[in-house]
Amino acid sequence: MTTAEIAAWLEPRPAEMLALLRQWVEMETPSLEPERVGALARAVAEAFAALGYAPRFHEHALELARAGASDATLVLGHLDTVYPAGTLATMPFRIEGDRAHGPGVYDMKGGVVQALFGLRALAALAPEAALPSPLLFVYDEETGSRGSRALTEARARAARRALVLEPAAGEEGKLKIARKGIALYRLEAHGQAAHAGVDFESGASAIVEMAERVAEIASWSDAERGVTANCGVMAGGTRVNVVAAHAQAELELRAWSASDLQGLDRRMHGLRPRNPRVRLEASGGINRPPMEATEASLALAAEAQRVAAEVGLALGTSRTGGGSDGNFTAACGCPTLDGLGLVGAGAHAPHEHILISSLVTRTAVLAGMLAGSAGAAPRAKGLR
Repeated sequence: MTTAEIAAWLEPRPAEMLALLRQWVEMETPSLEPERVGALARAVAEAFAALGYAPRFHEHALELARAGASDATLVLGHLDTVYPAGTLATMPFRIEGDRAHGPGVYDMKGGVVQALFGLRALAALAPEAALPSPLLFVYDEETGSRGSRALTEARARAARRALVLEPAAGEEGKLKIARKGIALYRLEAHGQAAHAGVDFESGASAIVEMAERVAEIASWSDAERGVTANCGVMAGGTRVNVVAAHAQAELELRAWSASDLQGLDRRMHGLRPRNPRVRLEASGGINRPPMEATEASLALAAEAQRVAAEVGLALGTSRTGGGSDGNFTAACGCPTLDGLGLVGAGAHAPHEHILISSLVTRTAVLAGMLAGSAGAAPRAKGLR
């Protein structure tokens, strides 16, 4: 079975794919409303049931497994979106030319539709072939995957490779072979309150200390190494005539390599105040380890490029500063290829969309990768 044969099977089905995508996009799934995400999970489970996939509903994820299926490949995605309920009122699903718009259409409900139709193609063209298992769709990716992470890591340790259904990089449709790791922190400064006019010298300003430390942290950014240190939220004080006794900041640090991110973590927890009368308290740590390119993951990308070439598609590769659950699978030593989802743009933004013209070819590439699941190579030596 060739990728071209898969594409030919898919060719008459974009309207059917779009109809299902619309149905799932119109089931709004904010990460912080688990009952809404759960409703979509039940609909997804029902759609995959026709292919013999039995659902297992975890607290933070839907797992789909098929008896007798190959377990060499973990297919990974998420069902939640960043958009609050009611977004459809101002951002409805709509088709304009080659673009289908809507909340979560690109990131990443389109990828779930791809997986379904790709597996349908394999089942129709090679009914005796083993289909991959498991498929894991988590409910909390957009808020850091704190609840689903352990399950994702457990399944990654049992798999020989992970294919991530996150959208492709940009309208060039590039695969994602590396992602930055992310560390999140809350920094608090505890000073001494005093009347700013009558007793200024007896005060110890938490705001001044915090401002100096945030400036210090910002200086850790290194464009050449791809290290970024960002303070996204800062607050403190009570009134303009009071020396501030408390200030706080929320910070995010990112880096391409595990060693750089671990070094930033040590520096963060090693911060010391300039003013000895102010106490600093740092909480938090590494949220997502980097997804670093390895020999095994680059071989996966090369395989995808060969599969894509069968339908005349030239797939490039890229690195991205954003994180996904592929960060977790890669850090577990499971060769991971990300960005196998649809082509489009505008993730998390009002102009979020997919390119309808990418439906057939991108789904065929994914299916071609899944068709080779049974023969997935063992992990490369040295991977943990």
